[in-house]
Amino acid sequence: MFEFLSRFQAPTPRKSARTSLAIRLEAIGGQGANSAGKILAEAAVLGMGYSGNHFSSFGSEKRGTPVRSFVRLSTEGHEIRNASGIRHPHLLVIFHESLISTHPEILEGLSEDSDVVVNSTKPARQLSFPTGTKMRSLTVIDARALSDRHGLRSSSLNTAMLGACVPLLPEIPQAVLESHFLNFFARLPEALKHANQTVFRKAAKLAKPRLVRPQQLSAKKTEPLSAIQPRLGYADAPIGGVIINPGNSVLKDNSASRKGTVPKLDRELCFHCGYCDMVCPDFCFSWERSSDGAAKLKGIDYQYCKGCQKCVTACPVSALKPVPENEISEADRNLHLFPEIREKKNE
Repeated sequence: MFEFLSRFQAPTPRKSARTSLAIRLEAIGGQGANSAGKILAEAAVLGMGYSGNHFSSFGSEKRGTPVRSFVRLSTEGHEIRNASGIRHPHLLVIFHESLISTHPEILEGLSEDSDVVVNSTKPARQLSFPTGTKMRSLTVIDARALSDRHGLRSSSLNTAMLGACVPLLPEIPQAVLESHFLNFFARLPEALKHANQTVFRKAAKLAKPRLVRPQQLSAKKTEPLSAIQPRLGYADAPIGGVIINPGNSVLKDNSASRKGTVPKLDRELCFHCGYCDMVCPDFCFSWERSSDGAAKLKGIDYQYCKGCQKCVTACPVSALKPVPENEISEADRNLHLFPEIREKKNE
């Protein structure tokens, strides 16, 4: 507890508007970072009369892969000509805590003037950052749980994450941001639109930015941050054809891409046909040999499941059904394809 108190000071929202603002949103495809960036830009440009631009960067698959969304604003109306990625954000919004360990480059460019918002089930004192990470304030909110409580399991996390940004954006009043947020989702049914509005307001109220003291942020030692681009090009560029961060690594964790719903296996209905395994894009299913030598489905490794529900559609006997994540038992959660590698990583 003493370490926690020495690392964080009292809650402190931003009070004065800045002449220019750079916002970077880091997420996994399907979590709503691209939409959140659009809403922020529209609220600033159309609602407040600022000049600005917005664009996102993501791969061809998008869902389940890293997504970066960038917003640049000038509150004085200066024309913005820069259309490159933001290297030094004033506000960094991280849609899932696992990105900090799996993609530490998302923290690049943070300074003592940067505010950070993280979606996490952990309290702030349990989050670990690479050595040398700097920031002005840290805001932690459990966006998924907040969305689930109001029936938004199938929706993105942008509603709660936008609300959590409100105390850190004096340049855009909450009423203006909320107005453009509702306009963006104007085609939704009234009940769903009202649920999104409730989540947005509650997130804005629950968000408590806390000042961070420099050099006391990391709870454990990790590798220092490295630049996203090679410093010398030819001198330190990787050898051609080498996949530095392979997507099929056994250490990958696709849980960040889920929206709160996962497939659940009913073992009494399953007759081990294997159709689910045929359509699964990430090979989540664990099998074993029965006493007669036949293949038998044990269950799902949720480390690799990104919640696409293709297996649910393919199952001929409805032995796989979509359920909220909190309905998955601990025994099923602890079923892993590579338990020895997972134990070694946790060490």
